[in-house]
This record gives sequence, structure tokens and C-alpha cells, in this order.
Amino acid sequence: MALGPLWQGRILRACLSDPTGESARALARSAPKGLLDSLPALASFHRVVAPMYASVRGVVPDDVRVQLERLYRDESARRLIALANLERSQKLLQGLAIPFLVVKGPVLSDVIYAQPRMRFYRDLDLVVPRGSFAIALAALEEEGATVVDANWPYFLEHVAGQLDLSTNVDLHWHFLYFEWLRETTNVSMEDVFERARSVTVEGVPLRTPDAADTLIHLAVHACLAGGGRLVWMKDIEQSVVNDAPSWDEVVTRAVDWRVNLVVGTMLLRSRRLLSTPVPDEVVKELVPSTAWRAVLGSLDNAFPITAWTRRETPATRLAEATHRDVRGTLRFLGAAAGRRVGKLFSRSDQHGTAASSDDHVRAAYLERVASES
Repeated sequence: MALGPLWQGRILRACLSDPTGESARALARSAPKGLLDSLPALASFHRVVAPMYASVRGVVPDDVRVQLERLYRDESARRLIALANLERSQKLLQGLAIPFLVVKGPVLSDVIYAQPRMRFYRDLDLVVPRGSFAIALAALEEEGATVVDANWPYFLEHVAGQLDLSTNVDLHWHFLYFEWLRETTNVSMEDVFERARSVTVEGVPLRTPDAADTLIHLAVHACLAGGGRLVWMKDIEQSVVNDAPSWDEVVTRAVDWRVNLVVGTMLLRSRRLLSTPVPDEVVKELVPSTAWRAVLGSLDNAFPITAWTRRETPATRLAEATHRDVRGTLRFLGAAAGRRVGKLFSRSDQHGTAASSDDHVRAAYLERVASES
């Protein structure tokens, strides 16, 4: 690996591993000239602005410090906006007697992290029962929200598990976005709601998934997005260390939901990067194949996510392709490669049908959501 990414990766990991910041400052002081210039961009991409700013602001060049300060202020403002959205959404949904869960973002910051202000967030992720999804969406729209990129034919085609709103609220009725993915797994949102726990975020009483479901969801979300951001690995590490889920429950649910390979892939990556205390026996139960564990380790070593190049790598592509088992993952990788080749010879967008605001298509989508079993 080139000298720059190696040093930058060491500094990034030190910011997340040593809460005192001493390790990161020592590395920054001894870093070769010019290698600190990209730290703000790396911190922004990996969404670790807060720990980076807290650790190295006093030892980096002035221009780097100014960039980190600007990013820190921006992230602080986004956090305040998300908190305001949280309070409004809580009052709105509670007034409609719609049960809902808050996942990621504010719950991670205030409940899971040992140092709350070290975990910024931008969006508010709300999960409602699928039978209440249409009512919740209409209520949020009445309050001024609009659906971002309202491609209703695409939402209908895939029976989308969430809609992103202009108020930076992501409204979910399921953890998984695509219908085909829900069909190949066995994630029970009813069980998630039944097991949910009560927490308080900035004085607002909420419900969120229990410790085991939280860890599984964090790992699934990270893996299906390629597992390429350090904040996701830190979320997993903090969930393991501070939320202390039962490993028996994590393994049993991950296997029952047929996401054990997905969860194991991210637990391994988090353990390699941040020394997350995941027992060997848990890894073996989630990823039974010795050969596959070796493949994952080799790719993570050859293409570490800390060496960000603005492109996908074999390590992130493999994570995105991970299915319920190794055979399914390899099949999906082969099909994905074929789709990439096809795009080279096609002028059309491969992401779905043309956008439409047709009320009939919207109604059909919402009806499919309500009726999906």
C-alpha cells in the first residue's frame, strides 16, 4: 500500500480506537509532510468528523484545522435539525396512535455510544408497521414533507421498504429495501416490534430494537451498502461493547433470519479494523466456511476501507453481494458482473422505470406494502 493511505488509515483508526486522542495526535505529529491534507475529506466520507476533530485539531496544519472545524459545525447543525424532526415526528405519530421505532442516528449517539457527541447523524430513520405506513406517510406529508425522487413505478416494482422524505426523515416499514431480498431472507419485523425497548433521547421517550436486533440491523445495513465507511464499523463496535447483546441471541436470530453470512462479514471487518471483541466461536457460527472467512480476510487486507479511493473495491463489492450463503453470493456476483457489462452497451438507466407521480401507481404501491406478508 502507498505511504499516504497507510498513514491516513492508521490515523483514522486511532481516532476511533483511543478516546483520549493521544494515539492519533502522536501519529499526526510524525506523519510525513502533506499526508494530513486529505484528513478532512476522509473524515467526511467515513462520517467520523467528530472523533477526528476532537483528536487532531491541535496538531494539524491551520488549513486542515479550519476545514475540520467547518465540517464539525455543519455536522452539529444537521444533528440539531434531526433532533427537531425527531421531536415533531414523535408527537405526530403518537397523536395518531401509530407505534414506531427509531433506529441508528440519535439512538446510537445517545444510547449506544460511550461518548454521545462522537456520533453525529444527519437523517432520522423511523420504522412503522406496514399496515400504518400509508397513514404515517400522509401525516408527514401534511406537515410539509415530500417524497424525494418520487419514482412510484420503481417503488412499486420493488415494493420499496422505505421512502426518503425532504425533511431528512427516512420512513421505513421494513429493514430491507427490495422485495427480492425480503423473499430470500426471513426478517420478522413483527418480532422486532414485539421485542423493542424503551429509551430516552434528549428527553424524548422512544422505542428502539433490543440489543441483539440493533446489532444485526447495523451489520445488515452496513454490509448491503458495501461496508465501506468507518462509522459503520464503529457503530458495530460500540453496540458490542456498550449494548452487550447476547451472542446466543445474535447468532440464533441471524441464522433464523438467514442473514448470518451478512452479519458475520461485518463483525469480522469491524474486528479487524477496531479490535471489536467478537468471539471466534460466534464468527464460526455466522460464517461456517473456513475458506470464505479466509477470502474475506484477504480482501479486507488487500483493499482496506481506510484507503478510500472514491471507487468500489473488491472488498466492498463482495460485501454488497453477500447473500444467505456462499453459493448465492457467488451467483449474485456473477450476475452483477453481467449487469455492469450490459450497462456499457446500453443508453438507458438500469435503476428502474421512469419517474412518475401518478396517483394510481402510488396507491398501488401503498396497497402492496399494506398487504405484503
